[in-house]
Amino acid sequence: MTTLSSHFFTSTYLYCMMSASMSKPASPAVFRVRLGPSGVRMLLASVLLTLIATLFSLVLPRYLGHIIDELLENGLPPREILVMAGIYLGAALVGAFFSKAMRQVPMRLNPRISHRLRTDLYGHLLRLDDDQVRRHRTGDLMSRLSSDVNAVAEMISLGGHSLIRALFTLGFAFWVMFARSPSLARIMAVLLPLMILIGFLLLRSIRKRHLGVQEKLGELTTYCQESFQGIRVIKGMGIESIRADTFKSINHDFIRRNMALNRIEVPAWPLMHAGFILGNAALLWIGGQQVIRGELSLGVLVEFQQYLMVLQWPTLSLAWTMSLILRGRASLSRLRDVTCEQPSLADGDQTDPDADLSSGGIAFEQVSLSLDGNPVLHGIDFATAHGQLLGITGPTGAGKTMLLNLLLRRFDPDQGAVRISGRDVRTLPAETLYHFLRIAPQEPVLFSMTLEENLRLAKPDATAEELAEVLRLSALESDLHELPDGLQTRIGERGVTLSGGQRQRCAIARALLGAPELMILDDSLSAVDTATEATILRRILPFMRQRTGIIVSHRHATLRQCDQVLVLRNGRVEQFGPPAALEARPGYFAEQAERQRLREELEALNV
Repeated sequence: MTTLSSHFFTSTYLYCMMSASMSKPASPAVFRVRLGPSGVRMLLASVLLTLIATLFSLVLPRYLGHIIDELLENGLPPREILVMAGIYLGAALVGAFFSKAMRQVPMRLNPRISHRLRTDLYGHLLRLDDDQVRRHRTGDLMSRLSSDVNAVAEMISLGGHSLIRALFTLGFAFWVMFARSPSLARIMAVLLPLMILIGFLLLRSIRKRHLGVQEKLGELTTYCQESFQGIRVIKGMGIESIRADTFKSINHDFIRRNMALNRIEVPAWPLMHAGFILGNAALLWIGGQQVIRGELSLGVLVEFQQYLMVLQWPTLSLAWTMSLILRGRASLSRLRDVTCEQPSLADGDQTDPDADLSSGGIAFEQVSLSLDGNPVLHGIDFATAHGQLLGITGPTGAGKTMLLNLLLRRFDPDQGAVRISGRDVRTLPAETLYHFLRIAPQEPVLFSMTLEENLRLAKPDATAEELAEVLRLSALESDLHELPDGLQTRIGERGVTLSGGQRQRCAIARALLGAPELMILDDSLSAVDTATEATILRRILPFMRQRTGIIVSHRHATLRQCDQVLVLRNGRVEQFGPPAALEARPGYFAEQAERQRLREELEALNV
């Protein structure tokens, strides 16, 4: 019992600390504050109702033994027997009422804890850096958000209630039993710890096996998610049978681990029940002999029989409680693996909450970056003023994406500084930075909601006129008639019902709707035909020149629209300047211009 209590209260303390660490500001008192007055009242009510219900359950056997002794010794008249029976029945009904109320409290507390913990965990994941989240498989995170959170909530609410009830019942019962008959109480004192020991021996491997089940469930969920997301590739390559066989193998391993867990859990109940049968036989044998010798009254023997019945559920529930606590601790350790991570690029003491970014210029000052010990960028140095349009190009692997990641502060440079409006991005609050800029990526993420809801993520209170304008700028309004319900069309998970070009234009429209001071197009016109690309550029370039714009592209026609072009190769600045000047000098930009000119001539000849 001491070990079980230690496990429970240690786990509860860890849960409280974990909940506090996921909140802002982090402090041990955050969980108590977030639980609120109603939650505290529920906890106190649970303890009080458990105490009252326990006292009623122990009073009834004592009163029944008194009735039997009175009948045998004094021969009570029928009227008095009826009165005693009425008192017994009334006490039983009152005890049943408190017992019912006692069980309702943890049932109401369980979803509250699940909601709090799941909400905090989700918020914590959103605060982590991109690479921190990507280190975890999506299916594994989903498993932690669902089954692991439920296991921890059940440990705190249901497991805690069962443990408190068992402690109250066993403590008061043994105090009464030793006062009534020490010899029979010693039988119970030997029997119950023996059954608890058997339960511990059977269930001590539950934590390890449950952890294995949860890990395999995360793997299974991830595999299913990847299969559904890549269904077109699977069907296109004709590998349905291969994927199905792999799924069958993973699922078989998941079932095997579940069966191994059940082989430990299932025997606990019948073994506990068998122990009570043996205890009942021992009481009848020893207590019956004492009654025959006149050392014990029949009422006391019946009273102990009733105590054995009362103690049956609290003792049996210890096995279930141990299962909940061991499962909960295993799940708690999995949750702590995530919640112990803190964003490496969070706001700090150097953050200036009043930073002014109105001038909008961008500057990289001798910036170098290494990832995992491998140099990625070397001495990047350039600047562009507010209102200018910067084009970035270079061969694959040149470092274009990493340069944007530094601007978005997904990484911090090893050397040098990245500045916006003259301020180092490391001193800018994350919220200020992400309101200042918007990016339309090459592979945009669209959510399983309507097209309008996806666009309004950038500005939920956008007017119909603002929405119509960004649809026009992104040349998306001409495609609305192709969609079944126009803007109200549900576009499916990750926008699978749209073409690649439509998804990119949705990302552009969403970025424009946020009216950023810095607009970034990260090769977000690569899936659009040249005519549509020319239309989009003609419409959005005036918008971007009122602010600051960055266009990452391999198309010469697009880069010619920029004021400055930055050419990267092997993580270094190879060329930087106006596109006309770069085109006149030997280098990557002029080579790309010549290749595209020849390609256009060949296409014209083929036509």
